[in-house]
This record gives sequence, C-alpha cells and structure tokens, in this order.
Amino acid sequence: MKEIKMYQQPGPTDSTMLDVAVGPHSRMGTGLAQVHQRWVIALLPAIIGSIYYFGAPSLRIFGLCIGFALVIDFVAERLAPSRDLTSNWSSVLFALMLGFMLPVNAPWWLILTGCFFMVIIGKKLFGGVGGFPAHPVVLSVAVLQLSWPQRMDNTGALKDLDWQVTMVEPLRMLKSQGAAAESHYQWLDMLLGRQVAGAAEGMVLFIAIGALFLLLLREIQWQVPAGFIVGLVATSSLLHLSDPEMFATPLFHLLSGGTLFMGVFLLTDHTTSPVNRLPMILYGILAGVLLMLIRGYSLHADGIVYAVLLANLCSPLLDMIKPQVRGGENV
Repeated sequence: MKEIKMYQQPGPTDSTMLDVAVGPHSRMGTGLAQVHQRWVIALLPAIIGSIYYFGAPSLRIFGLCIGFALVIDFVAERLAPSRDLTSNWSSVLFALMLGFMLPVNAPWWLILTGCFFMVIIGKKLFGGVGGFPAHPVVLSVAVLQLSWPQRMDNTGALKDLDWQVTMVEPLRMLKSQGAAAESHYQWLDMLLGRQVAGAAEGMVLFIAIGALFLLLLREIQWQVPAGFIVGLVATSSLLHLSDPEMFATPLFHLLSGGTLFMGVFLLTDHTTSPVNRLPMILYGILAGVLLMLIRGYSLHADGIVYAVLLANLCSPLLDMIKPQVRGGENV
C-alpha cells in the first residue's frame, strides 16, 4: 500500500515563516458620513461669521448650495446607482465649501450650475468619494470663473456693504498698486474676515478654529497645511526681497482672500491629497509655491483654483515616494 504523507503546518518556531496570526483588533465604526459631518462642523464657525456679517444673502447662498446639491445627488443616484450614496454627507460638505467661494450676490442659476458641475462632473462621473482626481468644488469654481467672470466678482458683490474698510479685494489692489496696497488694509480686519472675498473664504480666524478642530480629531494631518505655509512664506519672502515695491509680504498673502481656506480645507481633501507623510509635506509646499507664482507672474489676482488643481494632478506622482518596508530581509 502506498504510504500517504500528511502535510504538517509549520510551527511557530519555524524561523523562515512570517507570523500572520490575526490579532485582537478593535473597530472604531467611523464611516464616511461621520467623517464628512465632522468637516461640516469645522466649517460652521466661518459660516456663522459670514451670516453675522452679510445676513440673509449669506444664508441664502449656503441654503441654495445645500438644496441644489442634495437634489442633484439624489436624482443622479436614482438614475445611476453607485456606492457614492447621498447619505454619506459628501454633497452637503462640498456644497458648503462651494458656498464659501461664491460671491454673496450669486444668482440662483449660477449656484445651480456650480452644484451640477461639482456633483455630476466633479464627483459622480469618477465614481464618487475616493475616485475623483481633482477637488470637485475647485473644479466647479474654475468653470464658473472662466464662464461668468463678471458674476464671480466679489468686489462688485460687496460694493454697497456699509463697512469702514477698503471695499476692494486685497489681492486685486495688490495687482494694480503693488506692495503699496498693504497700507490700505488692517491686519485685524483681515483676520476677522472684514475684507472683500467670497461668502466665507475670507473668515481667516474662524477657518483657523475649524482647522484646529479637525487636527485635534485627526481628521486631517498637519503635514499638508504646514507644508503649504512653508511653501507660501518661503516663496513670497523671496519675491518680496527681490522687489519690495511689487510683491507684498508673506503675512499679507496669508491673510488675504481664501488663502488659509485653501491650505486647511481644499488641499487636505482625503481623495485628492497624498497618503504618505513625506509626499504630504511636498504636496503642501508645491501648492504654496504654485499659488505664489500664479499670483506674482500671471494675470490672475488670486490663483487659488489653479494652484489646487495643479497640486491635485501631482498628488499621485508624489505618493509614489513610499517608505521602505523593513522586516522581511531574512525571509
């Protein structure tokens, strides 16, 4: 009779095998909806500040953005079901972020168009959260700025506001007057959001509070905002030193418009930003450098939209820089 040899599984003392035993893992239960809800909470201080300053027009912007985005998302989900469910709160989050960057007098059709491009073209077309290569909100704002530049004019939207501040966008005046524009603005006003900008993107202090909330909950990593600030400050400092009469100081750029909003909310999106630590730092630095180069040498006064889109395109390449895996050299 032929002898049958039984296979014996290697024991724990076999030094040539890796131990892949299942450990006692704990499940946190944090889903997409909860993550996006935390981001929405982080946006609330700036939204409240915007409503306090602008009143009903600001409330109208955010209300229409949420309403249009949810309806479009729901209809799209009915027509083409996917894993990107309306209940994951991504459309609510993106709608609020879109409202941040719109002028307070934006007509309803402009908001509807922006929500359509944001939800359908920017998000759903690529499979939803986790699949899009560029930030849907930034892509939508880019389309609106290129198609209807007059309607995206923040200075024209706030020209009748009774504020004792310079009623021109800081970066627009910088483009026309050079570094002399800094003398027309008070740092405290800019910090508190008393400047011409989108509905809430200029609420610097309130955006910083929301960013601190996300950092404490570890919803975002510090590497991207830190790299962004380093890139912006370093580039703006070099430009200012090269021509002090033409280029403003780093502090002016950091407090102007939606600069901080870009660094802590737009760049840190989980889908479009790198996942490894060194790539995150490089990603932030690249975005800060691109923003300053666009502001300094292009016809665009701000450049946030194009800097974010260019950085998003570089994110997959940067994420190819991976830490070296150790521990299996002797296997």
